[in-house]
Amino acid sequence: MIVLSESWRKAGISRISTGVSFFWRCLQAKTIVMTLPGWLRFAVITLIAVDFLSVEIVRAEKIRVVMPSKSMTYLNFYIGERFGIYKAEGLEVAFEVMKPDIGVAAMVAGEIDYMTGIGSILRAAIAGAPVKAAMFTMDRVIFFMMAKPEIRSIQDLKGGTTVAVSGVVATDAHGARTMAKAHGLNPDKDLVLMAIGDAGARLAALQGGSIAVAMLSIPFNFKAEEMGFRNLGGTAEYMRTPFAGVGASNIKLRSNASQVKRMLRATLKGMEYTRDPANLQRVIAYAMEQFRLDRKTAELSYREIIKAFTKDGTSPDEAVKAEIEFLSAQTKPKGRLSLNQLVDYTLLKEVMPDLRR
Repeated sequence: MIVLSESWRKAGISRISTGVSFFWRCLQAKTIVMTLPGWLRFAVITLIAVDFLSVEIVRAEKIRVVMPSKSMTYLNFYIGERFGIYKAEGLEVAFEVMKPDIGVAAMVAGEIDYMTGIGSILRAAIAGAPVKAAMFTMDRVIFFMMAKPEIRSIQDLKGGTTVAVSGVVATDAHGARTMAKAHGLNPDKDLVLMAIGDAGARLAALQGGSIAVAMLSIPFNFKAEEMGFRNLGGTAEYMRTPFAGVGASNIKLRSNASQVKRMLRATLKGMEYTRDPANLQRVIAYAMEQFRLDRKTAELSYREIIKAFTKDGTSPDEAVKAEIEFLSAQTKPKGRLSLNQLVDYTLLKEVMPDLRR
């Protein structure tokens, strides 16, 4: 794809004007061009025209973006790629699923350009990795506590109920603890967290009866409801913390600010496109196709997703600090870390005005 910026187009028009003026003077004087043989005259004019009409051309840059899973959590990124929003910024995006720790290592090594699993970025930064969060696309954690029909409320979990999570120190586990505590339970005594991998495996365990409760992400919570399981509530009602976004290495942020700004601008535009009611049918159709959903589930999932979108790529400092405190309790860093050591909105703020025009 060829991308010409407005400044390059203006430069080209300026050179065209200058060239026409030059040709006119030559033709008027009949001292240079018109005295040459026909074929040579044509060659000279062509060469001069090529020089004056040339403008700087940039081909779309190929970038690699890592996600922890193919999930509707990252719907706006997929929409941005599908409908040419990243290409309009001169970026050819390749999304890859990779384990977070491997993705961070690859990003630090310069093999990966960006990551969308913002919790993993913050965790790595707290542990000392030279990475930062550059923007947040979601600041609501979207997991649902799905239970056997006989469990009517979170209070019924008292006494040591088994809850399936992706990992005992993962975000969904943190959500389960937060929800239990909000209802007067002691998470350490009343919940028995069991790590069972991805959401599909957790739903299968719930369906098989080996566990009583499962923390499920979209759209697995809707599938569980269709099977007759009870929804005890969602983590978004209890937690506000960064859940998805764009992270990059410190080197990338410093040495390639132009690309980073285009990435952030396109991601913001992708969020706008996704939540714009005018694009609803296109977005729903895409979700149905890519995630193999029926229309009802796709529409329900869409509503939950856009509710969790940030307004402008930033998240309240209190929400980010709460996540940092949670992650710090796991990694136990040396000394207290400031927000600026983990999050850098500098380039995001530079592109924000572009979306207000």
